Amino acid sequence: MCTFFVQAKNNNTITALSSVTKIIQDKQGFVWLAGHQGLTRFDGSNDITFSLENQTWSLPFSWIHDVSIANDQLLLATESNGTWLFDSQTGETKQVPAKIAPQGHYQALFFQGSYYINAPNTLYRYNPNDNTTKIIQNNIAKSKIIHNDNQLYIANSLGLYSLQGEKLVKLIDGPINALTALPNAIIAITSNKIYRINHNKIIKTITHHEKIYSLCKEYGTDNFFTVNNKGRIAKYSAKDLSPLPHFYTDSQENRVRQMFHDNSGVLWLISSQGIQKISENYIVNHKKIFDIPINANEITLFANEIIIGSYGAGLQDFTSPVFSQNVNETFTKEGLKIFDVLAIKDDLYIASFDGLWRYNKNSKQVVKESFLDNKLILKLIHKNDLLYIATNDDGLYIYNLEKRQIIEHINIDSGLKNSEVIDVLPVGDNKLWIANRSKIVIYDTATKNITSLKTPNTTKVASIIIADNKIFASTLGDGILVFNQLGHLLYQLSKGQKFTAMLEVDGEVWVAGRPGLYRFSPKDYLMTMVENTQQYSFVGSMLVKENKLYAIHYGGVLALELGGKSVFNPTVIISKTTISGRSYLLNKTIQVKGGNDVITLDLASLDYRPGLAKKFKYRINNNDWQKINHNQLTLTGLRSGDYHIEVMATNSLGQWSTNRAYTEIQVSYPWYWTVKIRIIYLVSLIGIILFSAWLLYLRSKSISYIHYMLKNDIKSYGNTMLHINRDLGLTLKLLSENKIKESNELIRSCINELNSKIQSKEPDNLSGKSLDIAIPFLAGFIFEKYQVRVNHTIELKNNKLNYELEADIYKIIFEAIISTLLKSEAKKFNVSLQEVKSKVWLTISDDCNGFYGFDSKVNFDMARYTVRQIVNKNNASLNVFNENEQSSQLVISIPLMYIS
Repeated sequence: MCTFFVQAKNNNTITALSSVTKIIQDKQGFVWLAGHQGLTRFDGSNDITFSLENQTWSLPFSWIHDVSIANDQLLLATESNGTWLFDSQTGETKQVPAKIAPQGHYQALFFQGSYYINAPNTLYRYNPNDNTTKIIQNNIAKSKIIHNDNQLYIANSLGLYSLQGEKLVKLIDGPINALTALPNAIIAITSNKIYRINHNKIIKTITHHEKIYSLCKEYGTDNFFTVNNKGRIAKYSAKDLSPLPHFYTDSQENRVRQMFHDNSGVLWLISSQGIQKISENYIVNHKKIFDIPINANEITLFANEIIIGSYGAGLQDFTSPVFSQNVNETFTKEGLKIFDVLAIKDDLYIASFDGLWRYNKNSKQVVKESFLDNKLILKLIHKNDLLYIATNDDGLYIYNLEKRQIIEHINIDSGLKNSEVIDVLPVGDNKLWIANRSKIVIYDTATKNITSLKTPNTTKVASIIIADNKIFASTLGDGILVFNQLGHLLYQLSKGQKFTAMLEVDGEVWVAGRPGLYRFSPKDYLMTMVENTQQYSFVGSMLVKENKLYAIHYGGVLALELGGKSVFNPTVIISKTTISGRSYLLNKTIQVKGGNDVITLDLASLDYRPGLAKKFKYRINNNDWQKINHNQLTLTGLRSGDYHIEVMATNSLGQWSTNRAYTEIQVSYPWYWTVKIRIIYLVSLIGIILFSAWLLYLRSKSISYIHYMLKNDIKSYGNTMLHINRDLGLTLKLLSENKIKESNELIRSCINELNSKIQSKEPDNLSGKSLDIAIPFLAGFIFEKYQVRVNHTIELKNNKLNYELEADIYKIIFEAIISTLLKSEAKKFNVSLQEVKSKVWLTISDDCNGFYGFDSKVNFDMARYTVRQIVNKNNASLNVFNENEQSSQLVISIPLMYIS
């Protein structure tokens, strides 16, 4: 039996670290930060800090100036303990034995088989092959060293140098503000220029007019980013230093100490103010806030321009002017509260708190439609020259635009259970799907019939659309409901989330959430959040214009390109393994002694973008996938054997990564399953088989005895029948000879024979009576025939037992008492029949220990065999108790749940 537990952990305090001096990403995808706090590993959700103060993850030092990659290890330059190698998979450390007197090292690099260490004013090279340490340059000011694939460079306030042989050769004169390495070149930035240098030659130079103190290479390309002291981020081509477009917003104004770009596309900016993470932002927010209490507005396309219907400020332009300045003067005060806007040809229909209004593009006038005066209108839908008007308290109106008249009114009198209609969806020729508060109904315009759908939601339905021949209904708290067109619920998507409007675009459904904007496929329901929308709460309507989607929220309108973006598949990894309280970094083949060991796996999806909380699921030995509530899986109670664990996870947008994590668990067999013990088991098994054979032999003897009794019984009844048959045959012969007297004597003999058999018949069945009648009759019969007293107590509730069960209970009582009194000296029996906790309890006790051995499955007679068959038939239990040497009890409990 295997059980699992999950525990939430979220120690995302990384952004508060203000003393970080260096950040890198290892080959597995973890981000490492070095600083005063020590060495911190971050997986996107949780962090582990290795330091002198941490007893669990200990280092012989805390203050680290620099961290870099050295083969598969991390190279650490410390404040007062020299340079160390750190194994990122085990947490073990090993000091680099360079002979450097100052133990305060500012930077260390591993390049072409040697370690280059920057100690105060001196550059050293340590060769691990011959264990020699050599000074490369003395009296050099505080500097930064980098290398590409072919060359090592040193930069400081005096200029940029390259190491050529044993000498430093100056390439640029003057202070170097920022420096980064590309595979075959480096980028250097001075106070007014950006240089691209390759093979110790300046290949390209451009001028800039900013204070740039940090830059970094873009992950996966040779392009690079810069950030100035005002927080402006720029991107350049590494080939010709030309500016490139990008989607990163500017950072806060600060002097950035280091800049880093990870494989998930996040820019990390390190300064004395902490760490700032910036991800690509493909959306543009058009801020639109009006002087109204609630900035809940709607948008639509009118005259090929986006216009806004505000909830209190009337009609508003979006970017281009559409309306005159006095357009809202015609509206009443309540009419300025717009719930929906819908463009139909040259007219703009406006659903408001004060009825239906219409704006004409040609006349540029607003008029109020009188047929829905003072009605609060929530939604407008147009299809086939019909306008569907959903009201707050008067149901749904269908308005014929050509005839300009109401042709149908669907309200409570029509069968609606509530007069508030939130949305309506025409489907086919005569079906209307109506969102009616928390319920959905289908109205047939041909038959006027209304069908209410059974839905699991308790919150309001906000929107209904059709996609992929299915109906999708968004709710304000119960996710999205998916129906077929007959109204059968197929799926409930993202249960617990709040959604408002939905829109189908190119076979994909976009849905506005509170918060966040989402998109999903109507075929497989795979939902993802649109990156960088989690900070917005969307009000309602969306539209598409010129391949851009616009969605309105409480602070304005969000615009984003509809072009597809590649899915980032982060590394899914077991970041920490804990076995019975002892923790290990990463994953390992786990070997435990038994099921009592507790195995805890900390899981990580190495995506550092902001977004949804990551989801995890696992399976064991290719069985079904099991969900994990958070990011920690605890296994215990594993049986002996080998287990293969597989883990899946989502990225920050809710998409399942194609990468998976794996681990193996080996649970040792206990001492009682060794080879010697197995031989003992084999010998014991043979003995058990022989003993069982002997028991089966005894059982066969008992069964033979039962057959013998049945044979005698049948023979007895057969002799009687032969006797009667013989006498009747002689009677016929005598009658044919007209011998009446002899015939009468033979007939009287047959009658006497039958009477004797009938009179000797015992009451061994219920014969259509109830237990209340049959048990007292049986007690009288036994007393009269055997002079044995039978006391009885019947306490059944409402006599609700069916006849078949009563017949079985009576048969048990009859067989048990008759069998016992014939084989013992019993003078009294007590029968108790009670119903307790959905069970019928039958208790029969005697005064001579006559029930001893009644439950034996080896030695039994026909009566005991009959009782056991009835017990098995009713899934009952049978027990025998010897109260003392003079009495015993037979107790049978029959569960009523099995009784049909």
